[in-house]
Amino acid sequence: MATAKYQQIADRLRDQIDSGALQPGERLPSEPDLVRQFDASRNTVRLALALLTNQGVVVTRQGLGTFVTEPARPFTALLSRVAAQPPVQSSSTVLPEVSRSRAEAETSRQIVEKSPASPSVAEKLEIAPGDLIVVRRRSGTIGDVPWMMMASYFPLDIAAGTPLEQAGEIANGSIKMLADLGFPQVGFVDEIGARMPNMREFAFFGLSTGTPVVVVNRTAYTKDRPIRMTRYVYRADRVRLTHEVGNLPTRYHSG
Repeated sequence: MATAKYQQIADRLRDQIDSGALQPGERLPSEPDLVRQFDASRNTVRLALALLTNQGVVVTRQGLGTFVTEPARPFTALLSRVAAQPPVQSSSTVLPEVSRSRAEAETSRQIVEKSPASPSVAEKLEIAPGDLIVVRRRSGTIGDVPWMMMASYFPLDIAAGTPLEQAGEIANGSIKMLADLGFPQVGFVDEIGARMPNMREFAFFGLSTGTPVVVVNRTAYTKDRPIRMTRYVYRADRVRLTHEVGNLPTRYHSG
């Protein structure tokens, strides 16, 4: 099915924002300019801008125009600090456990690629924006319901020439592999927040306009440096994240 013209315009503008061609806080071209640029009616351009506004990508200021949304600077609330790593975790990228009362969780085929680091990923990995990194992506469903998107980002100086660059599961998991390469993980930091979805997330989850996503950024460290950042994305209206600390009786376990 052909994509509506206003959606095509919104996608093109979003691509410019994602690539940095349009910076946070920068004013978009005026409606007449967009009409000429995309050979579209004024109403079609307004629909495209409305879509981007509803998704939190741009903001309209009366009498001034439409601007790229500037990222919020959230407060950080420390919920807990545990000195030891959790004894139960995946040997790979610490896949979250999920309630499986209705259907088994399924994971799609993994996709591996090299790409330039976005500013947010570069900050966590302590590299420069645009530096090449290895990205391992996967998505999960419960039955036929999409529930999670996950991407793990590795600095190229660590991942180059290793199975991390190759598609498929890693024997014994990435945590052990990193340790064998001389990068033993001593701990990680989880940062949890919410935002409006990008188009990839919007399409995967089948979201309606106005539905946010919950994002968990897990950055793993050696004693000297970050070695991996894993980003989990969930649709906010279909997930409840839990955090269990201590030697709880089984009856109090989640799920």
